[in-house]
Order: sequence, then C-alpha cells, then structure tokens
Amino acid sequence: STLKSLLTTMRSSLYTAVDGITGKNNLSSLGITTTKNYLEGGKLTIDEDKLRAAISEDPNAVYNMFMADGAEKGEKGLARRLRDDIQSSMKVITEKAGKAGYVNNNFTIGKMVNGLDTRISAFETKLAKLESRYYSQFTAMEKAIQKANSQSSSLASYFS
Repeated sequence: STLKSLLTTMRSSLYTAVDGITGKNNLSSLGITTTKNYLEGGKLTIDEDKLRAAISEDPNAVYNMFMADGAEKGEKGLARRLRDDIQSSMKVITEKAGKAGYVNNNFTIGKMVNGLDTRISAFETKLAKLESRYYSQFTAMEKAIQKANSQSSSLASYFS
C-alpha cells in the first residue's frame, strides 16, 4: 500500500548518510538511533548528551545534515528527503482519492463512486418498476375480490 511504501521510504531516507558533507552525516552520529525492540516499530531514541555535544561542536554540520540541498537524493539533508518522500506519496494518494474541488472522473476512487452511483440509479429504477407492477397486481386482485364478494352477495340473496 501507499502508506507502507511511504514508511519504508522515510525510514530509508532517515537511516542513509547524507553525501557531500563531512563529519556528522547521519542520525546515529547525533545520538539519534532506533530502539532495539522490533515490537516498537523503529521508534527513535535520543541520547541527549550526544546531541547537545554535536550541536555545540559544529552547529552548521548538524544544520547541513538536515537541510543540505543537493541535486541527488543522497546529497539532500534528512528533512528535505522526508519532505520529498511525503510530497511524492501525497501525489499518489491524490491520484487515487482526489482532493477538494476535484471532479470524480479525475481520480480512481471518484471513478468507483461514479460507477456505484450508476448501479444505484439502475437498481432504483428496477425497484420503481417492481413497485408499479405490484400496485397493478394488487389493484387487479382488489377488483377480483370485490367482484367475488358481489357475486357471493347475489348468490346469498337467491338462497334466502
């Protein structure tokens, strides 16, 4: 699915070192790592002392690790990578689900909704025809019962 793919891509973007910068070029060099317990789903933990030391030593290197602006994905900072990953996934989601102001024919789920609307309309038409047929049959039955009652009354009057 799109969201699982996004999570995988984001994890990869976070764990891959930033090319083209020296020194601090990955999260673990700042004291940011994942927990060892796989049940926690890759939760990040922060070694505050190591992070503070890295920021004190070279704040520009820490800034560049997050905000480097490169031509290739590997050269981009972690925050820029995440932004690109999210924007890419948002495009896919928008193609499937649409967004406010979109006409249903422009996206996958909208096309499905239009198809369901068509099927519902056809079913409602069928139901209206069936209802009309039942009313006609009921009316005919009522007339037949009325005629039978009338004949029954006539016969009863002959015998009395």
